[in-house]
Order: sequence, then structure tokens, then C-alpha cells
Amino acid sequence: MDEEQLAIQFDVKTLHTNIVKRFLSKVKKAIVTFIVRVLEIVTSIVGMIILVPLMIVVAIKNAINKDNGPIFYTQNRIGKNGKIFKMYKFRTMNVNADEELAKILQEDEERREEYRKYKKLKDDPRITKTGAFLRRTGLDEFPQLINVFLGQMSIVGPRPYLPEEIDDMGVYYTYIIQHKPGITGISQISGRTSMDFVDRMDMDLKYHYRRNAIVDMKIALITLLVTLRNRNAYTGVGTQVNDLTEQFLKGITLFVKRLIDICGAIVGIIILIPVTAVVAVVNFICKDYGPLFYSQDRIGKDGKHFKMYKFRSMVVGADEILKKLLAENEDLRKEFEATRKLQNDPRITKAGKILRKTSLDEFPQFINVLKGEMSLVGPRAVIDDEIEYFGNHKEEVLSVKPGITGYWAANGRSNTSYDERVEMETYYANNVSIPLDIKILFKTVISVIKKEGAV
Repeated sequence: MDEEQLAIQFDVKTLHTNIVKRFLSKVKKAIVTFIVRVLEIVTSIVGMIILVPLMIVVAIKNAINKDNGPIFYTQNRIGKNGKIFKMYKFRTMNVNADEELAKILQEDEERREEYRKYKKLKDDPRITKTGAFLRRTGLDEFPQLINVFLGQMSIVGPRPYLPEEIDDMGVYYTYIIQHKPGITGISQISGRTSMDFVDRMDMDLKYHYRRNAIVDMKIALITLLVTLRNRNAYTGVGTQVNDLTEQFLKGITLFVKRLIDICGAIVGIIILIPVTAVVAVVNFICKDYGPLFYSQDRIGKDGKHFKMYKFRSMVVGADEILKKLLAENEDLRKEFEATRKLQNDPRITKAGKILRKTSLDEFPQFINVLKGEMSLVGPRAVIDDEIEYFGNHKEEVLSVKPGITGYWAANGRSNTSYDERVEMETYYANNVSIPLDIKILFKTVISVIKKEGAV
């Protein structure tokens, strides 16, 4: 047997390709990890800002209920790689809760078995009045954003386990500690109020094998849109707490909404710069030498007027042309009176058709959002002639900032009558919440991608 037959054959090109793939995979993982960490830091900073007025509310509620114990409660939990850290929560139980638990478990065998199985008690007598509200709304977890900021926890991950539970965890322990514990996770969105300890670990193990950025995003959204809504975190608050608390929560919602608006507007304006350049080139090719932008007086919050910006998608002198069309064509006049728009508008330019089809014509409104005249989500900004169509609902709709998108815009705006639009805009004005805004933003993106209801 000669040397050539003894030599191990390998493809140098394939080897180099595999090395490059492994390197790119590591780079991709590092970039994703970095982006996730940045998002967690930003989220935790916003959360800690909200935490300050929330602490005041909890302190007032505790004082009213003559509960003079500390606001926060810390407990040792198992972190990534088995490191022990102090997890923060709002205190929701009596100050001597541990002693009370020991007594309950000693005296009641049924309760002892329940605690052994679920690691909690269903109707726990140790929970305070304020604590019952905090748990029902999920707000008791809010201080854990401090742990997220410190890098001890993540927004999404396995639930943080107690050090004394290590023996009960068995082989699960090795897999679960590979991740930072999370404020929310699969077990929290399962919808189960009572969960066996082993079932909980099974869900955390499932997270271990399926974890990626998309899964984390889904869990976070489900937590926000479903779990919190089911726990009445944003509805019926007035019947659960006093008027002072209600006002604080409303203020927190508006504060968070404004922060989201500012962040969204900055991102939108950054994207607007190259989009403006592309629109300028397309207009030049189409021999449309009119201005790139179009501004129009619109009615904002509390009836205040402002200049709303859009990419010009119609020919210059469109308003005069519309008056002429409506005067000469009865069918067009009836259509415009019913919907305040024309389905096949002859005034739209070639570039305008693309801009409207992709909804890019709305992009300059991010400038209005940054200025505080508009919000990312809200009723559609109307002109003076339109507002009277809202009738008795006018004041309700004008009580909030108009939005780039909204409840009506996200639900097939081109396929609805004006009466349906009034109903939808009024519904949003009376039900403003962060979960609803996020739901509308996602529906808007999906509608634009599917080209549903684009004007």
C-alpha cells in the first residue's frame, strides 16, 4: 500500500468553509447576546423610573392599611451557573410570614402536602391587602428589573429557584442554571394557577432546548398582552384601589407611552433619512419636481392645531383638483362624503402609489411624534371639516394624542365606513393602555406586510 492510499483525504475548501461558518456563528451569537443585553438595560432603566411612583403608591396603600413593614422583600435565589443572588420583590406578605408558614405547615397536614407539591399555598392567609392587589396585577415582580439591570436576571428565562430546592431539582439543575432566571417564562404564560414543582421544571427544561430570540420575544409579548390582561392589570383598576392609585397608574401609562414614542420616533427619523433620498430620486426619474414633503393643519389633543408632515403622494394643487372632481362627478362626491377619501384617486402620483401602498408616506410623522404633537398609536389626526363627523364622541377622541397608526388604522382602514371608524377611534380613546398599543403596532406591521387596508 503506497503513501497516497494511506493518506487521509480531506477537502481544504470544505475545512475553511466550516471554520468560517463556526466563526460567523460565534459572531452572530455574540451580537445577539449584546443586543439582548442592551435591550434589557434600556427596559430595566425605564422600569426603574416607573418603579419610583409605584413605590409611593405602595407606601400610601400600606399606610392606609396600617402595614408598617418594609416595602421591598429580598430573598436568596439561584442564578446563572449556580451563583446565589438577592432577588427583589414588593413585599406582599406579613412581616413574620416565614414563622406563620412554619406554624401552618406544622398544624395542617393538607396544607403541608399542598406546599410540598406546589411550593405555595392557594389561599395564603399571610398575604396583605396591598399584596393581594400587587400579585393579582403582577406588579409585585416589578422590582426584579433592578436584578435585570445588575445582570443577575433576564426579562425572559426559567423561574428563579430557591437554594433549598437544589436537591429537589435533581438532574434539571444542570440545565436550568445555564440561563439567567427570568421575570417571566413558559410557566408564567401557561395559564395554570396551580403547577406541580416537577411540571414547572419540565417547562423550564423545554425553554432550555427551545430558547432563542424569537421564543423570548413571544413569551414577553404573551406575558404583556394575555397574562396581565387576564389578571385585570389594566382593567377595572378603579374598583380595586382608591382614586389616588388609579391616577398614579394612569400617569405611569402615559409616561411609559411617551417614552416608547420618543424611542420609536428616533428610530423612525433615522430610517426617514435614506427613505427621503430614495423618494427624491424616484420623483426626479418620474419628472415630478414638486416638494418632497406635504404639511397640513390637523387637530391634535384637546383641539390644538398642528402641522402634520407626510411625504407628498399627490400632484401639486391636489385640493383644487379634488374640488373640481367632486363638483363634476356625483358618484365621486357620494364616495368622498361617505368615507372622506377616493378609492381610485386620480391625484396620486406614481411615487405616491408606492408610498401609500407601503405606508411609507406616513414616515415623516415621526417628526410630529418627537415634537410631542402625535403618538405612535392613537386616533387618526383629522382636519377641521372632519371632526364634526364624530358628533358626541368628539371630546373623547380629542382627549388623546392622534397617532401614526391606531385601532382603526390597524383593522383594515380602507375597508370600513366612517361610522365604523368613529366607533373604533372612540373605543381606543376610552381604553388607552400599553398592551393595546403594542398589539396595534404589531397588527399594523402585519397589515402593511400583507397590504391589507393600505390607502
